[in-house]
Amino acid sequence: MRVSHLITPLFVSVCVIAAVAATNLSGTWSGPMDAGGMAVFHLNTDDKGVGGSMVGADGKDYPISSGKLDGDKISMTVDSKYQDMPVKLIVTGTVSGDQMKLHIASDNGYWQTDATVKRETK
Repeated sequence: MRVSHLITPLFVSVCVIAAVAATNLSGTWSGPMDAGGMAVFHLNTDDKGVGGSMVGADGKDYPISSGKLDGDKISMTVDSKYQDMPVKLIVTGTVSGDQMKLHIASDNGYWQTDATVKRETK
């Protein structure tokens, strides 16, 4: 068995792992929601996952919990409020460079929308 048959798959695996680990979502992401209004996220990433906050319809920041990035798939929950009533939002989507395509829905199914958000440049 040639050594190159062992080294090539190992090299490819290391490159894939490094690319996934290098995905840094830190920053402000914003874009229009299909239902109207803007989706705004202030994100940070570390070895524990995705954190930060989402700006609610009332202009307040609501913390992100259970934020995960698995390859190009992102998911998180946001405990927000609407008309002073608690609403849990479930956010799922895909990341592609400086753009994310997201589906945002209330956990009770009463409201949902899609949004394409882009990382804001400084």
